[in-house]
Amino acid sequence: MSLKCGADDCTFLAKSARGQTHHRNTCRFWRISQEKTASLRHERAAAAAQSSKKSSKMRNAKKKLPTCEEPDIIMGEPFDEPPDIGMPPPPTYLPPPMPQLTKSGRPRRNYAAPARYRDTLPEPVPITEPEPQPEPEHTPVLRRVRLIVRDRLVTTMNVFGLWRDYPHRPTHVPDALVPLEELASTPLSFKQAPQVSLFAQSPPWPFANMSIYRFMTWLNSGSNAKSSEEANRLVEDVIKAPDFSVEDLSSFNAHRESARMDNAIADSDSSPYLQQFSSASVNIDIPSGKKDVPPTPFSVPGLLYRKITSVIEAAFHDDLAHHLHLSPFRLFHRSQDTGKEERVYGEIFTSDAFLAEHEHVQRHAPVPPEDPTCKREKVIAAIMFSSDGTHLANFGTAKAWPIYLMLGNLSKYFRALPNLGAMYHLAYIPSLPDSFQDVASKVHDKWDTQKKGILTHCRRELMHAVWSFLFDEDFLHACQYGMVIQCADGIERRVYPRLFTYSADYPEKVLLATIRDKGLCPCPRCYVRKSVLDHLGLARDGTVRSKLREFMKDKVDTARHFIYNMGLSITGDRVDMVLKDTSSVPTNNAFVNEKLGCDPPAALPAKMLVVDLLHEFELGVWKTVFKHLIRILYAAAPRGNLVADLDHRYRQTPTFGRDTIRKFATNASEMKKLAARDFEDLLQCSIPAFEDLLPEPHNKRLLKLLYRTAEWHALAKARMHTDSSLDLLEALTTEFGKLLRQFRDLTCTEFATVELPGEAAARVRRKVAAQSKGTTSQANATPVATAISTPASVTTHARAALRRTRDLNLNLYKLHALGDYVTCIRMFGTTDSYSTQLGELSHRLVKMLYGSTNKKDAMKQIAKQVNRREVLRDHTATAQIAEQEALANTPLSVHHAVSKSRRNPHNVYTFISERHEGLLDPAKKNFIPKLQDHLLGRLLGRQFDGDEFDDFTNEDRNHIRIAGNTIFSVQLLRVNYTSYDIRRAYDTINPRTHSFVMSRNPYEDHCMEFLWVRWLGSEPGYRSGRRYTRLPKVGFVPESDPYAFGFLDPACVIRGSHLIPAFAAGSTSDLLAAQRTAARQMGTTEDWLNFYVDIFVDRDMFFRYLGRGIGHLSPAIDLDEGPAEDEDPEEDVSGDYDTAAPESFDVMSILGAHEDELYNEDREEGEEDDSEGEGEGSDGSESEGEDDDDDSNDEDVGYADL
Repeated sequence: MSLKCGADDCTFLAKSARGQTHHRNTCRFWRISQEKTASLRHERAAAAAQSSKKSSKMRNAKKKLPTCEEPDIIMGEPFDEPPDIGMPPPPTYLPPPMPQLTKSGRPRRNYAAPARYRDTLPEPVPITEPEPQPEPEHTPVLRRVRLIVRDRLVTTMNVFGLWRDYPHRPTHVPDALVPLEELASTPLSFKQAPQVSLFAQSPPWPFANMSIYRFMTWLNSGSNAKSSEEANRLVEDVIKAPDFSVEDLSSFNAHRESARMDNAIADSDSSPYLQQFSSASVNIDIPSGKKDVPPTPFSVPGLLYRKITSVIEAAFHDDLAHHLHLSPFRLFHRSQDTGKEERVYGEIFTSDAFLAEHEHVQRHAPVPPEDPTCKREKVIAAIMFSSDGTHLANFGTAKAWPIYLMLGNLSKYFRALPNLGAMYHLAYIPSLPDSFQDVASKVHDKWDTQKKGILTHCRRELMHAVWSFLFDEDFLHACQYGMVIQCADGIERRVYPRLFTYSADYPEKVLLATIRDKGLCPCPRCYVRKSVLDHLGLARDGTVRSKLREFMKDKVDTARHFIYNMGLSITGDRVDMVLKDTSSVPTNNAFVNEKLGCDPPAALPAKMLVVDLLHEFELGVWKTVFKHLIRILYAAAPRGNLVADLDHRYRQTPTFGRDTIRKFATNASEMKKLAARDFEDLLQCSIPAFEDLLPEPHNKRLLKLLYRTAEWHALAKARMHTDSSLDLLEALTTEFGKLLRQFRDLTCTEFATVELPGEAAARVRRKVAAQSKGTTSQANATPVATAISTPASVTTHARAALRRTRDLNLNLYKLHALGDYVTCIRMFGTTDSYSTQLGELSHRLVKMLYGSTNKKDAMKQIAKQVNRREVLRDHTATAQIAEQEALANTPLSVHHAVSKSRRNPHNVYTFISERHEGLLDPAKKNFIPKLQDHLLGRLLGRQFDGDEFDDFTNEDRNHIRIAGNTIFSVQLLRVNYTSYDIRRAYDTINPRTHSFVMSRNPYEDHCMEFLWVRWLGSEPGYRSGRRYTRLPKVGFVPESDPYAFGFLDPACVIRGSHLIPAFAAGSTSDLLAAQRTAARQMGTTEDWLNFYVDIFVDRDMFFRYLGRGIGHLSPAIDLDEGPAEDEDPEEDVSGDYDTAAPESFDVMSILGAHEDELYNEDREEGEEDDSEGEGEGSDGSESEGEDDDDDSNDEDVGYADL
């Protein structure tokens, strides 16, 4: 079938709808036809506007734009077949109608009025069984008695549609009655917790009096810096305490009191559970390099450790012990829109691994021979290890290698707070001492030629010697027979320790899995070949992953025989012949032990080494892609103009929240001293920053890749998943791998990319360092260094010639690891539960304590200080939390709170009459009647519909009298909301810094709060959503629209919104002609033509748009708008992902938050109402932390600028 162009003078015939669309994009006759149609409609609209009433005009302005009659695929809506995007209208039909136009000729943007927002507070799942249903009557038959013992408990459903399925009825439910404060994204209080001390004595033990106790508590908590906060804490917690007396400190000496505390901790009678760090040496064998010559034992000193059983006992007696989940359960969710029931994944104690191990212990775990009649309840302690080497100072070589232990029985929201002490310091791994090389060079016959291999081998031996030492007989006995512990509820239980996860970066995973670093099979979990690491998402890649790596003890024993008995080289051909094909190494793995409880034991290293989002994606795959994008920009514009534009765009990107999106560095492209959170920010704001920097089709391909990258990251980092969201993540992983390979093959090959200036300089520095060690003469190193470090000495082309060609390398283990995320989440829960970020946060304490040592034998001093902090931690947590709760005093149950400040009063008539350069502010046009309509509508209880109350007369408005004609301007609005993972979070809105908010598209107080807003509308003809891999785009409503400015009830606000300017579209003054106006920030005279809605700014925001946020009780936001005329939407590869029909949101910019004191004429004169708004907020525009989340799922989101 042939399709005509549709223009009067064009005879082109297209063979398909796509061909017709592509032709229209370049057809001059079609463009002329469209311009004529638009002009005719503009004239008709102007004529109609002159004769129509205000209400009719407003309804027309707020109607949705006409779009093509093609069915949308809403984000998350299920479909059984590829979406049918429909055919364009036959050529005999008129083209689709054009949108309404503004006076300047631009399409009119649509905005909708917000509806009142439903704020649902988090609540725990009720631990009650549903009422039994009566059985239907039936004809009596011959009965047969069958005894069925049931131990299962299925709870009732809560308001969010969640319920639990306990395989075994729990004897202790720690979160049955959880106060709202413990479901907040803030530190928790232990005032109501049962205080089970780890020590036999109470304060002031071990000191002479409470004055010394309080001062030593202050000294061994908080920061080492003399900050104002620490000074305030000293005064409040110590000096002002009623039991503090200066006379008690008459003979005080800090060193003596610290020694007194160390001796008390060492006393087993006073410290029955948490033992102090002990010091030990571990032995390794140095091969001799000669046949039949035995290896030489070498003792490595400096291992500081605690017994694992001691730490587990301490965890079961800690203040957090009453929060431990001893009985696992499956968590389920039923959608209120679709009725679909599916599994929910989040915590370790709801994971498949915990459930399977718990069931195995109940059925098969033996009791010790010395207590064969033990009837105590059997529970497991889900052990989670984490370790990583870290530098202790910015200069020098001081370093530490801590091992941390956590219990998966404790909620991840507790473990994520470093100050709560849920991450225990288990040991500090020593390094090979300097004397090792002196000894090895004497005992090994071929040290000079095999030095590197020997050192690498002995470091591996040291790591597993340490773990073999920590897995002592007491721990192995506990793994096999359990250990009796009296829990926080006073009941004795038999606890079986089980190793679940080990969080580590890739270099440490290589050590723990006993494989070669970047060998032929570099993955510690499977046997994938190095040459196919870029096959992420392909079917054959999934086949390789299905077989877990196992420790090959027979081959390792053979290789060790070659090394230790026959004197062969560690890296020689005979050893490689046995181990190289699987990248194994000749080291016995300490984790392969039958007593640890894994079946099969040889697979434990592969199972426990979980994914690492921080190093594998944020500092791995995304950093690699971002770095190569900078290379491409240099290749596209060798003078660096495009890179300068990129840096400028990032600098102009607004911040969000307290620290969710931070201010970008001066030159983001240089990537100087950036942490993982900085690369995360670069990704979340990358689409507007890179838009139109590259020519087509590379620009379109890049934007799609960036969208999918941010989408994959948001899902992989989510704190709560369902079966359907994991299916989506799995489909996204496949598409992400495909897009990366396409980008590498189709875009990267079109640009001659070379090293970045920083990469070239770093390579030269490494070369010079190697030459200075004697590889070449120092004279040969000097000219090279001068050529790089002295740009004036060479030309631009010469400097470019010194840089090596660099291509995008996708043969990375970190890219391959992305395929394991869905498996790990289903097995162990979401990635935030075992992220290496927890260990990185714990490093801060070690580094801080290093600063208070004398740098001699620093690790022993650090271990002592850790002991002291743990002794005094239990009694200081409440004081610290009380201070934080005082700073954020808004009740979490309240939806919003406006500051009660009266420091900025405004006479309303003076306010609207202010002139700038002789001109009135257009933002204040009809300010008073609009405000009266807004307040009167609220007082009458009407549904808020954008102040379109056409039936209000002047007589009605006269009922609203502003007391003293005064309104009070404030700068803070705090909005509490329920996040997607059913936590309570908040945004703080400040019109000067973070002014954009989102609200749903749709009290008798004398003191009324309102927001003065400037509306934004969706961009006409623009597609967004997963289907089109585009962010939603909005823009300010032109001032010619009578309702471009208005008022908003704070109760309609959902949370803050992060809008990033569409830098490629530029800025304009056509939307608001006034140079100085309250509608803009100080110093700006133009508006950005468009903004992108950053749906990836945090996980809660992403789930608000995606849908499937369990804490969001409304449907998902409509991301997938109708297809544009000039686009050919691609097939959605996300798979079946059902969501109820979504609504949309409005965005507005808040110009100011105000309070009015009103007099209602219907009241008697002098009658007053003392009610006021609730609480006060703090600065920011987003919930605290990295992960911030929100509550309702959607609806019409209105975007506005305060």
